Amino acid sequence: MTTPGGEPGRGAQLARILLMEAREELVRADNKAGLLLASLGAALTALLGAIGSGVIAPRQYPVLPQLLLWAGCAACAPALVLLGLAVTPRLGHPQPFRTHYFGDARLATSPAHLEHTVSRTDPMSRDLSQLAFLSRIAWTKYRCIRHALAWGTAFCALTLLGIVTGAST
Repeated sequence: MTTPGGEPGRGAQLARILLMEAREELVRADNKAGLLLASLGAALTALLGAIGSGVIAPRQYPVLPQLLLWAGCAACAPALVLLGLAVTPRLGHPQPFRTHYFGDARLATSPAHLEHTVSRTDPMSRDLSQLAFLSRIAWTKYRCIRHALAWGTAFCALTLLGIVTGAST
């Protein structure tokens, strides 16, 4: 998709811009998920440390505060799983007859084979393929992060509510 002067057309330029933006979103999503995963892990570690050292004694709490605390702890598990899914690398499905991704290049049987597939690959097709793939990944990562935030909020709210109501009785 080039103009008569050999310069990329508007569609190719837009595809390249959108591809850069999708890559930036992937970096942002990974950073957010990593930060949330570390924060949630630290909160869980602090809670387990306080329970293990006896600072918080949930067994001595009445039934309702115990239920709140343990329900909050149970809500932590899906949050951790979802954040883990958000930071998990997604490699796609490499194909040996094109070179759109590093996984495709990995399938080359020789440098000559790689040169052949690279020379046959249309740059616009490659950009569009990557744009579609990376956009799906970014959307999936953000969906995992949103759901993890809900579960993490439930973890914090229920656990703190259980600790506060249990300690005050």
